[in-house]
Amino acid sequence: MNALKDAVSVEKLSTIQREAVDQIREYREDDARFINLYGPKKAGKTFLCWTLQRSEGWEYHPQMPDTADEPVVIYDHGDADRMATRKLRTHASINGLATAVYVTQKPAEEVFPRVELAPEENHYETVQSNWESLGLPVEHAPNQVHQ
Repeated sequence: MNALKDAVSVEKLSTIQREAVDQIREYREDDARFINLYGPKKAGKTFLCWTLQRSEGWEYHPQMPDTADEPVVIYDHGDADRMATRKLRTHASINGLATAVYVTQKPAEEVFPRVELAPEENHYETVQSNWESLGLPVEHAPNQVHQ
């Protein structure tokens, strides 16, 4: 996984991931306080988040920590239920966050601008090509069978 994380760049994103990044950036430019990125397991949400971390300098957390040090943060592997999203709002208020990108498998119950990552076959072809170029075992790369 380290080789994959080290290789993150916008150039390695599939078309659908690039579109999602563009939407997230637009919402951020419009001062959206919360952005919900959601999609099925193995869709490439975490890789997309690592790319935003590197390209935008946003703080990435695999889950919501007790504190945040940057004004824009990404929280991966979130729950979509109302209790979790209210916890997110409280956390953002306490930590003075300008924007939180909240990553879930299903749309979050609270009202957010939402960005859906709904990959198609060509997405997985790009992912497998990237894995192959990195020398990673292609048989472990996400594909439509994982959905």
